[in-house]
Amino acid sequence: MKRELPENVSILKSLYQASEAINSIRDYGELLDKIMDIAITTVDAERGFLMITDEKTQEMKVEVARNLKKENIINSKEISMTTVYNALQSGEAIRTSDAMSDPRFNELQSVALYNLRSIIVVPLKRINRTIGVIYLDAQTMKKVFDEESLEFMNAFANLAVLSIENAKLTNSLAIENKSLKNEISSMFHFEDIIGVSKPMRNVLELMEKIINTDVPVLLHGESGTGKGLIARAIHHNSTRKDKKFITQYCGALPETLLESELFGYKKGSFTGAMSDKVGLFEAADQGTFFLDEVGDLSLTIQTKLLRVLQEHKIRRIGDTEDRDVDVRIISATNRVLEDEVKKGTFREDLYYRLKVIKIDIPPLRDRKDDIPVLVKYLLNKLNTKSKAVDGVSSEVMSVLMQYNWPGNIRELENMIQHAIVMAQGELIKVDDLPPEIINRKIIKREMYSKKLKDIEREHIINVLKENEYSRKKTSDALGISLRTLQYKLKEYNIVKQEQE
Repeated sequence: MKRELPENVSILKSLYQASEAINSIRDYGELLDKIMDIAITTVDAERGFLMITDEKTQEMKVEVARNLKKENIINSKEISMTTVYNALQSGEAIRTSDAMSDPRFNELQSVALYNLRSIIVVPLKRINRTIGVIYLDAQTMKKVFDEESLEFMNAFANLAVLSIENAKLTNSLAIENKSLKNEISSMFHFEDIIGVSKPMRNVLELMEKIINTDVPVLLHGESGTGKGLIARAIHHNSTRKDKKFITQYCGALPETLLESELFGYKKGSFTGAMSDKVGLFEAADQGTFFLDEVGDLSLTIQTKLLRVLQEHKIRRIGDTEDRDVDVRIISATNRVLEDEVKKGTFREDLYYRLKVIKIDIPPLRDRKDDIPVLVKYLLNKLNTKSKAVDGVSSEVMSVLMQYNWPGNIRELENMIQHAIVMAQGELIKVDDLPPEIINRKIIKREMYSKKLKDIEREHIINVLKENEYSRKKTSDALGISLRTLQYKLKEYNIVKQEQE
């Protein structure tokens, strides 16, 4: 019985449905299974084999072997390998309705041995190379592959090879990214410090050198760059990691209140001092004390802080005795303290005591190579049980890479949190971003999406160029008839004079 595609499903419609199905898959193995199932189901084959050439050994490897029931075939050798290699070498599809009576297959032992009847072998071609083949067969005369089946498979192969190459690239990048993360992890054991860019690797290298020392560290960077995170990472990887890590934001309290918080006070030293209070420096003894925005300290408190650094002693307010403290001091500021010293608002001797080691933390705009890994990290961190997002679209990533990020990583984290809430599917799209991120000067109109016809026109022009404007070669490469190609050239107003 002659096999025909259903009357209500044209080749173009079948191709559109196939394209929709495979373009939504990012996993390499899942993609190959789907390609095979679509091919088998559409042409009603009994068996299908998807083979890819190993780039290193150049050997053909069966990646998927399936039957019409979508079951995996254990013995993948019972096929006509000669036909496979002929298609691979010629770059042309091979079809037969009855291999038993076809003179091209007379000398092929596999045809008789495995009772092969209908066979289609379509090469997977990418520009000027063939990366593999799709092999379909049937062992009964009830299923005969006709020209329509071949025309579909030729066109489908062009779609499939693009998806395969993209999935391989994605898989390769994922492996490379994992390798790089493992490399960084083996070098720097800093949880939650994400960075693969050169500026951040410099920061990580410096952190590695100082973690097991007790020298003061000054972190300098804009608001939102992660100064507190880095301070905590230094502590948790130091010899003091089992002791306390205490933070005080220096700009949040009036001078008198901040002084009592930092140094403590003696009972009765002022109205309301009903009992002795341990200050934060004492509480952090043998641990790490992080002074955030140290540039906001008053000159009075700066003087007392200098004594802590020089003598490792503090005196509670209203007390007459000094107390020894053993703390490592990490400070942070978004100010240029050299300028504050010149203006007289910051003590020069304190400045040099604090900046024994100075770490300049780059703003996000100067480390944009980190944005993809930061986005992945933040998605994993911020996803909830009720709302999980897998990633961002390529258009969104383009927007994020072009945006200037005045709020740095804090702004990126807030943006991801906003987008997760707004997202309707597994991917964050441009419309899910906050309005301030979607700058019309940044997002060009074509970034949203190209029309399918634009993509097809561009593809036809590229294939024409590759085939030196030969219509016959171009139609063969596209897997369509010459008549269809001529119609497309007219439809898309492709007027360059082709050479036959």
